[in-house]
Amino acid sequence: MDYKDYYKVLGVSRDASQEEIKKKYRKMAAKFHPDKNPGNERAEAKFKEIGEAYEVLKDPEKRKLYDKVGSDWKRYQQAGADPDDFNWSQYAGRGQGQRVNVNFDDIFGDTRQGGGSPFSSFFETLFGGGQYGNGGTYRTGGQRTRSRAPRKAPDTEAAITVELADLFHGVEKYLRINGDKVKVRIPAGIEDGKRLKLKGRGRTASGMPKGDLYLKINVNIPPGYERRGKDVYQTVPVDLYTALLGGETTIQTLDGKVKLAIPPESSNGKTFRLPERGLPEMSKNGKRGNYFIVMEVSLPKNLTMKEKQLFKELAELRKK
Repeated sequence: MDYKDYYKVLGVSRDASQEEIKKKYRKMAAKFHPDKNPGNERAEAKFKEIGEAYEVLKDPEKRKLYDKVGSDWKRYQQAGADPDDFNWSQYAGRGQGQRVNVNFDDIFGDTRQGGGSPFSSFFETLFGGGQYGNGGTYRTGGQRTRSRAPRKAPDTEAAITVELADLFHGVEKYLRINGDKVKVRIPAGIEDGKRLKLKGRGRTASGMPKGDLYLKINVNIPPGYERRGKDVYQTVPVDLYTALLGGETTIQTLDGKVKLAIPPESSNGKTFRLPERGLPEMSKNGKRGNYFIVMEVSLPKNLTMKEKQLFKELAELRKK
């Protein structure tokens, strides 16, 4: 059985304060959380490892016992003895008869994937076993008081396409999933490529709970539009005469109509900013981006003889 350096796992010094340990754990747990790393077995293993390390180091009694084990184990190794022959029996069972209450769901939600003890043999030797979220009490060298939680079926991924206009206020979509009609809320401002988790809507497998379904968002950007984060750019044709002489025009944006004053002698590509008319952030109090109107001057076609004559006269005037 290998010795586990819990301080190294969390990246803290051996004299770190409880507050330092707590802050580092929260940061690492958020990074390796299974919801942020779906299907990543290495991230899931890391998440369990840092959870085990924190369970020991956050508790003064467990930490005291662990520090003694670590110091004795190091001395044994430095004396030239084989670490595999280290006598764990003097520590084993210190927690025997007592359940070590550990629930990864307390802060980060339901994260366990599959059954069995989430603790290493090193942890169980020292503390006697553990109680974990997702159903089940585990004891080393004893009986299980309840059955282990069954592994769930594999997760599934599917794609769903939404229109750019839907992202200004969010939209509800109805999907047929495994024969069921399911309403899915697409949040406003969601980015292309993001995934939504539908818990328990994935594949089925004999004797296992359903896996989760991850919906990958594909945002359809229509021609003449561009998205840059929360900002939206729309190219709008403006006739030559309005561009030269100025005027007012009504623009149909993706989020309603707006009146736009075109100043005289506006050049092709002139951009107008509509503050806070863009996409919102994916948060309750998220500030909206900006909406930009990009002017594209349209030249007249199929000129009449009279119009051609007037343009010639105008050209002559510009030469003088």
